[in-house]
Amino acid sequence: MISCLIATAGSAQTSNVYGKVMDKETHKPLYGVSVCLEDDQLGIGTITNKDGEFRLWNLPGDSLNVLIRCDGYETYVLDLSTFSSSSQDVKEIYLETETNQDQKQTSLRLLSTKKEGK
Repeated sequence: MISCLIATAGSAQTSNVYGKVMDKETHKPLYGVSVCLEDDQLGIGTITNKDGEFRLWNLPGDSLNVLIRCDGYETYVLDLSTFSSSSQDVKEIYLETETNQDQKQTSLRLLSTKKEGK
């Protein structure tokens, strides 16, 4: 029974994803960006390092999308189904700043309130 379980676990297909997250306008790396599986019950995810780099290891074979999120930027969805190999370097991902006008106005109001309260 134990050898059967080990064989099954050993044959499960997994993949690895490597990449770098950059600001689309400045081309500078983004630190602390959330990178995780979409609708993941396993809690697989990470954040980018100071160079904007991330690595996700041993992703389940049925993983299809990775969500890349950062405050102030549009969420990016990386479709893993387009990759053919089990280890994929996705090079650079460029995040665009959010275009939500309400959020920009709220941020400006908060900054304004802090200055008045000094």
